[in-house]
Amino acid sequence: MKRLALFLLIGVMLSSLLFSVSNTQKIYPIESEIYQAISYLYISRGYALPSTSGPWSVDELLKMLNKIDEEKLNRDEKTIYQFALSKLQPESKVFGFDLDAAIEGYVHTNKEDFTREEQWIRGYNERNPLIGVALETWPTKNIYGYSEIAIQPTKTGTYTEDKEFISPMFGSTIFASNLFFIPPGKFNYIDFNIPYRAFVALGGENWSAQIGRDKVSWGAGVSGNLLLGDHLKYHNMGRFATYRKNFKYTLLASFFPHPENYYHKTPLLTKDGVFKLDSEGNIQYEWEFDPKSGSRHPLTGLNMFLGHRLEWRMFKDKVGFALSEAMIYQSDTGALDLQVLNPAGIFHNYYIRGNSNSILTLEVDYTPIKHLNIYGQIAIDEFAMPGLEASPGVAEKANPSAMGYLAGVKSSYPFKGGMFYGSLEGAYTNPYLYLRDKGDYEQTLGQPGINMIVAIRERFGDGAVYYDETFLGYKYGPDAIVVNFNTGYRQFGKWFAESNFFFMLHGTHDKWTTWSYVYNEDAMSEFDDINNIKPPYLSTPTTEHWTQNNGDPDARSRNAASKTFAVSLKGGYNIWRGLDVYGEADFVHVINPGNLQANPPISDFQFTFGVSYSL
Repeated sequence: MKRLALFLLIGVMLSSLLFSVSNTQKIYPIESEIYQAISYLYISRGYALPSTSGPWSVDELLKMLNKIDEEKLNRDEKTIYQFALSKLQPESKVFGFDLDAAIEGYVHTNKEDFTREEQWIRGYNERNPLIGVALETWPTKNIYGYSEIAIQPTKTGTYTEDKEFISPMFGSTIFASNLFFIPPGKFNYIDFNIPYRAFVALGGENWSAQIGRDKVSWGAGVSGNLLLGDHLKYHNMGRFATYRKNFKYTLLASFFPHPENYYHKTPLLTKDGVFKLDSEGNIQYEWEFDPKSGSRHPLTGLNMFLGHRLEWRMFKDKVGFALSEAMIYQSDTGALDLQVLNPAGIFHNYYIRGNSNSILTLEVDYTPIKHLNIYGQIAIDEFAMPGLEASPGVAEKANPSAMGYLAGVKSSYPFKGGMFYGSLEGAYTNPYLYLRDKGDYEQTLGQPGINMIVAIRERFGDGAVYYDETFLGYKYGPDAIVVNFNTGYRQFGKWFAESNFFFMLHGTHDKWTTWSYVYNEDAMSEFDDINNIKPPYLSTPTTEHWTQNNGDPDARSRNAASKTFAVSLKGGYNIWRGLDVYGEADFVHVINPGNLQANPPISDFQFTFGVSYSL
């Protein structure tokens, strides 16, 4: 009897592979043209934005599209509608392969000052691999699998004696390309950190679950989002989403290396060779990580992002509202308190400051008339409750406020089978947004804190390991004022042209700034010792770096806000099916680079050109 049951089970499994079924569980990435097309149609028709928490399954995208009455669309809108609908037809095959090839060249004019990946407008995440091979599987009606292997240059090439990671592929020469094996590259610059998209998705009507590696984004921002930005290379995550006509719930857990794996203590010495001491007589430390030893050390600790998100559409689809709460959960031992996994809990109310840092975001968008959408985000990382908690700048000593604000307008207008689109957006972040102590209300040099900052672990060229730290939320971090203007035209599947203007005023705080209490004027007048600094209540942008810095021992010499201007033009054209040409031109100008008035302004012209083919 057991043998018969086993044969029946095997037969069912084989039949699921031999006979094709309709499957709507394919996951489209956050950069998907299909989602863009649907969003433009929503704005053009006078609807609030569709769900802004991606990625999305075919089932969810189809339900977004089905809310639009095709009969009421004009000819140009129908062209875009049909483009999206044709791409979302349910798959009825078991597996498929995709092969993409691209040759790209990169030229810039300033090889002295622009030598790091983050200084390029078209950075690593936007560059196309030389060859990309993707395997997709639809084994049953409810399961979808995806894995992508890319042959491309690594983001990091080598590192200096000062532990500064650089790559000749990003600026030490006038010309470079994604042909990693020709100068300035070499064969060992191939990226072995792949895949960057690899997962299994399980779902049905109105729900989707995904486990693996993929990009994630929460929010409608163009320059970024306050809780989860689209700039992170990938999340190692588990995601569950369920959605109906006017409601969506998402639960996300994402895992990253614990900071203890890439921060190592080194005692600081004075010029006389003795240990530097803090105000309490304790030895001060500098964090240092030896890249060559990274892969041989077993990983320790737990660092997890856990977030849940509720989205509503109201007032006859004119208003969208989203409430998200999340936390960074850290454990030095790797232990996980299972109570934090409650999908309906309030993370702030666990009161486990020594293990977690919680954050809340509120988002709203409103489309008052056709073709115009207004949107905004507020992030609350630290806020003093009136009458219950000490107010920064008023009380003698208080926690600094840590808030972020983002607002903008978007427009789309159909024309000649395509869509004109544009946006104007502004953002403001407090100096201590995303930064937090480790639970003891004091952060000294050598303590990484429980920050909304995570690391992507990469192995490069000569076998060393690099931990690439970045903000989970707004990619420009705290202490920033940003204005971004974008406009363009796109005929989906054919060609596009786009321009972008960017301005940022950034203070002295960065991802390695240590957290501190802030003090009122009376308390500040009491100190005169460099080891007893009491920072005032700071506003953005700061022009002094009062606390210590785990990434820059000379951070206290910073004395100015940096100003960054960037103008970009880019476009692409489909010559025939699968064959595209594209290019981008960027001009970047930075005043007070490094937040130092003594540094002269720096500028760079950056050009990208490429040709790609997809089978």
